[in-house]
Order: sequence, then C-alpha cells, then structure tokens
Amino acid sequence: MNIASHADKVRRLSGLRARLDPLRDFELWYWTGLTAGTNMWNATLHAAGITSEERVFSTFPGVHFVPQPDGSFRRELRGPGDVSHVGWPAIPGVMPEHIQQLEAALHAMEEHRDPCLRGDRQPTQAIVDECEQAFATANAIFTQAISARNP
Repeated sequence: MNIASHADKVRRLSGLRARLDPLRDFELWYWTGLTAGTNMWNATLHAAGITSEERVFSTFPGVHFVPQPDGSFRRELRGPGDVSHVGWPAIPGVMPEHIQQLEAALHAMEEHRDPCLRGDRQPTQAIVDECEQAFATANAIFTQAISARNP
C-alpha cells in the first residue's frame, strides 16, 4: 500500500476507536488501535524509504500479490513490504531513532494483546492508560514522519 492509503486507514480507525468505550469495548478498542498502529508503522517505514510503497499486497513474509494489467493478481517473491505486526516480519538493518521509538510504542501496546484478548487478564484502567499513551506516542511519530515527507 502507499502512505496515503495507510494514513486514511489510520484516520478512519482512530475515529472509530475514539467512539468506543475502552473498558466496556476493550477488545474492539484494542484491535482498532493496534490495526491503526500497524498502518502507522508501515507508512513510517515507507516514508523513511525502508520499505517499498508499491501497490502490492504482502501475504507471507516476502510473498506479495502484485496487480497485473488484466486486473488479476500474481504472487511474487519480493523484499520487505507491509508488515502484519510490528516485528513480523522483522525489517533487517539498523533503524533510525524515530522508527525505534515507534517500534517501542507499538510493542508496548502488543504487550497486552495475549494476556487480555487470548488469556484471562481483565483489562483495567491502568492497561487502557498504557495503551492510550503508547498509541499517542506512535501517532505523534507517524504524523511527524509523514508530514516531513510532504510538507
């Protein structure tokens, strides 16, 4: 996907997230934030020139669906593209500082996925606050990264 498409998803998902009650609707609120965060991650990687902004759709690491002139799609092996979760697949090389900070913020959100959504940990206001702070940090880094690319 391209940066504009990721940014549009972030905008729409953030709007939906804002309408949900973080404790009552925790699972939806959490997944909406995490999905927005993944789009922030991909757009920021594209803006930094670390991953490609082509109109191809990643499936498995390195395997992409590529549009063909007849409207169909063909699988191709390619380098890193859009990622499904921060760290999967891992992006090789040393990342710029702002990318490392974005990654840390998204990992802070990811910490609560398995215990709260797949385990038996009950979401608390403290968990909501941690996720909210991580989301705000990620959003600020993303906004600055794409604004710097398109002043």
